[in-house]
Amino acid sequence: MAANVFMFLLNALINLFWSKQYKLKSLKISSLDIKTSLITLGVNVIVAIPGYYLFLGGKITFNQQGFLVDLVLLIFLFDVVMYILHYAFHIIWPFKKIHQHHHTHTYFNEFSLYVMNPLEALFFGLLLTLIAFVFNLNIYSFLLFIFFNWLYGVVAHLNTKSEKTPLFFGNSSFHKKHHALSNCNYGFYTVVWDKLFRTTS
Repeated sequence: MAANVFMFLLNALINLFWSKQYKLKSLKISSLDIKTSLITLGVNVIVAIPGYYLFLGGKITFNQQGFLVDLVLLIFLFDVVMYILHYAFHIIWPFKKIHQHHHTHTYFNEFSLYVMNPLEALFFGLLLTLIAFVFNLNIYSFLLFIFFNWLYGVVAHLNTKSEKTPLFFGNSSFHKKHHALSNCNYGFYTVVWDKLFRTTS
């Protein structure tokens, strides 16, 4: 709970500082943004509870071997799966309907990362639990990956004046175009799958 609240507040501070530092126009914060982002925060806390009890019951287990291998595996696996799911959330009902709320932000403010349908937050939270359930992962790899995943989300939802297309890793320019156009740039950590399947902007 403490970690989720800390990351929520840190995201808002990073976004605010970034926009002020580089004199970037931010999307006006609405009362709905605040309400929705707080609900998402609540879902993020709640969705961790089943995983915690599965861990206590010995259904989810961790180890302390293969730190780097497990970290690379998590990043690669999530990059592939999230590209597929993100694409599906744009073309398949009811996922498309659920995901639409996140795209009300065609550019960003301090809460854009957390502005989403609660069902979407629940779905992605349970996906993390499922991965921990299926794979016997290094505990430090898993924790670092959760932080990495959050940090990449923060970076992706920063405003930018840049139009530069990244060569390999996704960035805020890449994701901002996804929000603006909605029919391209589905990748999370890398642009590999967008280039491979020709879904880049």
